[in-house]
Amino acid sequence: MPRPRSAARLTAISIACAGALSLAGSACGETLRSDSTFARPVPPPPVRRAAEWETLETGLPEEARFHSIFRARYNRVDGPAPTLGAAFQPARAPAPVLFVEGTYAFSRKRPLYEAGFEAPLGDRPWLQIGGSVYRRTSTEDDWIVTEGENTIFALVARTDYRDHYESQGGQGYVVWSPGSDFSLRGGARFESQASLSVHTRVSLTGRDPEFPPNPPIEDGDEQAFTVRCRIGPAQLPIRGGTHGEAVYERSGPPLKGDFEYGRLRGAIRNRIRLSPTRDLRMRLIVGSTLTGSLPPQKTWYVGGIGTLRGHDFKTFAGDQFFVANAEFYQRARKNIYAFTFLDTGAAWFGSDNLGRQRPAADLGLGVRIAEGPAAITVAKNLRDEKSKLRVGVRLGDRF
Repeated sequence: MPRPRSAARLTAISIACAGALSLAGSACGETLRSDSTFARPVPPPPVRRAAEWETLETGLPEEARFHSIFRARYNRVDGPAPTLGAAFQPARAPAPVLFVEGTYAFSRKRPLYEAGFEAPLGDRPWLQIGGSVYRRTSTEDDWIVTEGENTIFALVARTDYRDHYESQGGQGYVVWSPGSDFSLRGGARFESQASLSVHTRVSLTGRDPEFPPNPPIEDGDEQAFTVRCRIGPAQLPIRGGTHGEAVYERSGPPLKGDFEYGRLRGAIRNRIRLSPTRDLRMRLIVGSTLTGSLPPQKTWYVGGIGTLRGHDFKTFAGDQFFVANAEFYQRARKNIYAFTFLDTGAAWFGSDNLGRQRPAADLGLGVRIAEGPAAITVAKNLRDEKSKLRVGVRLGDRF
């Protein structure tokens, strides 16, 4: 049963404020941050060696200090979901050595948690080992819409752009980062996955009185290996640069579990500073299922926000996909940029069916505020003469 409207709205407003603050903080330093659907984000390696690291056998590093953790989110399955936690972190290292955090999903009355560690293997920070145990609300759509942006849309417009499921289990990984422009991560996870249903309808506005249903998944146990490689800076600098990453995920033999598949996703991003007032950005993302069959929760979708801006959200689905975007920016006034963009892409089933595809093509105009994530776009589907112009709003940038 939904909570009383007054109490629910009060909670929603609180989550909105927290989400806005979190989104604003991320916009300042993570506008062009890379993303990965398959692996937990790994902070960039430290430039300087942390003070007198000790090994795992001797305990915590020297100069370790306490940090509090606070986050808040809102979506159609969890409702208001604040997170509280703590971490012991070296004074000059970017990642916590030990951390624990708890989340309570009020609408489904479910406690969630994660506890783990990350530390250098030996006395150098180039090689790190980490792991965690968890019960959390998971999604495969983080590469499309960030959690902070999705929270604002869910609270303000009763729109949830992410499909959710619950995962419970553990993971371990090793990261090799010999420099700031290269990172290689290998890991494994063992978890149970279960479907989630919609448990809230509270929002400030919305075209529909309720959230749309959250798609069910194929429940089961998953055991998977993952390998992730990054070449280029973790964040593209304003002056321009190139970033590439590839992620391979293998579920099934030699491990056990209820799913068997192998899939690869790669992304290349390029930014060219043409002049102090002009900017060119390009992105190509490609995904392919190489072996086995994907469960529904692992299917790729393109269309709408973050992909093909002249189409409905998640118009195309498949176990293969590609999306290419290009944006040309011209500064119109101080801290205001006008831009034009071209999107193309497709998603389909079957690795042999690429030649049968007729990729979508969208053309549009937009206005963005400074280097931040806030933007308004107008796009047209060039494949359909009768299609209407589609207006989009972005509050978080995944380009």
